[in-house]
Amino acid sequence: MAITHVERMRVQWVDTDASGLIHYTAALRYFEVAEHGLMRRLFEGQPVAGVMMPRVHVEADYKAALRYPDEFDCRAAVAAVGTSSVTYAYEIRRLGGPLCILGRIVAVAIDGGGRPVPLPASMREIFERAR
Repeated sequence: MAITHVERMRVQWVDTDASGLIHYTAALRYFEVAEHGLMRRLFEGQPVAGVMMPRVHVEADYKAALRYPDEFDCRAAVAAVGTSSVTYAYEIRRLGGPLCILGRIVAVAIDGGGRPVPLPASMREIFERAR
């Protein structure tokens, strides 16, 4: 069974643009908050040294509007694990309302020189168990 993390949040005034809707970049910050919660849950304080995981692909599909001060849940999960990458999936749902945003982010393990490297075995195992 997949392991997920749900982070309850509220649209802040600073997240909105002149239209009164969230600025499209706010969703990426929401994804990151939920992802950090997922990582805390998966790794439970275990250090993962020697690997950096920059984002190499980001996507978001906006299905319904979020406005200040809507409250919503952002769900994060591991969707796929590659040789050197992990793909996270996200869903944002307004409380008592519809699905608002679907997203995916791909992160790739790199060495100090910026070259892709295989995920460390311990990290891969944790990500695989989470799917």
